[in-house]
Amino acid sequence: MKNLIWSTGHELILADIVEARNCEVSDSRGNKYIDMESGVWCTSVGHCNPRINSVMITQLKKVIHTGFNYCNPVVQTAARKVLEITDFPDGKCEFLCSGSEAVEYCVRVAKAIKPDAMVLTFSDSYFGAYGEASRQDSKEWYRYNWQDCTCDPVGEGCCGECRGFSKIPFDKIGIFLFEPGSSSGLVKFPPEKLIKSISNKIRENNGLIIVNEVTTGAGRTGKWFGFQHYGLRPDMVAMGKGIGNGYPVSVAAISGKAADLLENHHFHYSQSHQNDAMGATVVSEVIDTIIDENLVERSRQLGEKIMSRLNRMKKPGSILKETRGRGLMIAIEFTGKAELVQKELIKRGFIVAKRSGHEVLRIDPALTIKENDIDAFIHSLDEIITNISMT
Repeated sequence: MKNLIWSTGHELILADIVEARNCEVSDSRGNKYIDMESGVWCTSVGHCNPRINSVMITQLKKVIHTGFNYCNPVVQTAARKVLEITDFPDGKCEFLCSGSEAVEYCVRVAKAIKPDAMVLTFSDSYFGAYGEASRQDSKEWYRYNWQDCTCDPVGEGCCGECRGFSKIPFDKIGIFLFEPGSSSGLVKFPPEKLIKSISNKIRENNGLIIVNEVTTGAGRTGKWFGFQHYGLRPDMVAMGKGIGNGYPVSVAAISGKAADLLENHHFHYSQSHQNDAMGATVVSEVIDTIIDENLVERSRQLGEKIMSRLNRMKKPGSILKETRGRGLMIAIEFTGKAELVQKELIKRGFIVAKRSGHEVLRIDPALTIKENDIDAFIHSLDEIITNISMT
């Protein structure tokens, strides 16, 4: 890999993975590993899913890319399915290329509707690698640290009653961009009371709510979307990663109300791969697969099973500090030696990623993972933690 720029911030450990099926990946020597993070949390219905591959091959023989002046009917079909799962019956969609782009697109739509409004977000959120959502200029964005406040007596984060919350300039804020739980990969969930307090403030000012579901969407948290754990009704939802099962497609879904408001403003956004037939085909089939195989509920059930077993590993003297999760989005935090745990897991055939700068391993397997693979992973992790804790 001497000619490859590897700028992800993660160590390249396995450089010759040549085949993948569901959660199992193989290298050129035939060694097999269970991918406990579904690529970069992307393959929600498993690597090389036969259903997804089949519709891609069919579409490949028809048309994969369209233009500025023509479209393919599959895009409308996919849009209708997206609007059903987001509960935007009168809404509209734009199909794009990445989660970062979907978030950026939603921010630009919101700014077109409310050009003078500041954007409120949380300081531990990650919205992508480029654009305004990445820069978060302090003149136009207000970043609030919900975990550093004085109204939190039990360590669950701000509930909207502290001095820090009272300093948020809601008179200037008209947009709330919410990431419901990924917390830059650390899996931390803002309290429901806080989100309701912010939502009420935003609605009082006729503001807009955008939800970044790039990581938490497509059934990952045991519901279709992370915002559904909060009883929230957003105006826009940005989707990526899991909605394309690894294919580079994303979706910006906009409610009917927001779409109507946008009609009254000049809005232009143009790039070479908008509303492409292949991306829409993939999104359509991913949604159908998740519904047909009841994978949202499966995610919830498997997540509860994993969390229960992880919590039983917490013992005096253990390096296991804390576990956090919803559905199949789980973080395991250690007092130290997380990298050693990661390397030992890989030796035993399980791929996990360590969060850069943190003693945290992130677990995000495909919603289609086999239960015996989960059992084997938990057994190996328990042995590794016990052995390291005793040294």
